[in-house]
Amino acid sequence: MTDSKAAESRRMCANRGRTLVAALTAAFGLLALTATARPQDQAQPTPQPTKEARHGKSAAHAKQAKAAKKKRRVIPVTIAKGETYTISGLKQGAKTDSKAGKNPNALSIQPQPSGDIVLLGTEGGSWKIDATLADGEEVTYDVKVKAEAPPINSLAPGSAPTAIGP
Repeated sequence: MTDSKAAESRRMCANRGRTLVAALTAAFGLLALTATARPQDQAQPTPQPTKEARHGKSAAHAKQAKAAKKKRRVIPVTIAKGETYTISGLKQGAKTDSKAGKNPNALSIQPQPSGDIVLLGTEGGSWKIDATLADGEEVTYDVKVKAEAPPINSLAPGSAPTAIGP
């Protein structure tokens, strides 16, 4: 055999080897796809947790919370920045919950030994305060603090003076 015939024979053998590898890869790939795709006996939906279960609450607790929220009376209170407002007539030793709405720095809440709560408006914003009155009624104070001027040390950029020509 001459060198040219031997080289051609090697090329053909290499081409057959590549073709064989490609065919085997395709066959094994199809076999893997068909092996994993088995039909199920019956299609069953995946069970999803309820809203209460996702948040760690029981259904009874959720109903109680809804019933308690429906019974609350909302008392609107509007004060200006720097003013105080006293919430009096609260049940002695009852727990009060407060939640900031807009701007958590809008209000300073100061509980008093007498059971009253003194509110001081510090910046513009709003808060909600849940409390129990002396007669047992549960109420929510919707406190809005109005500020005529922006807060001190505002981050709003100032404007530069106009340039003076020479």
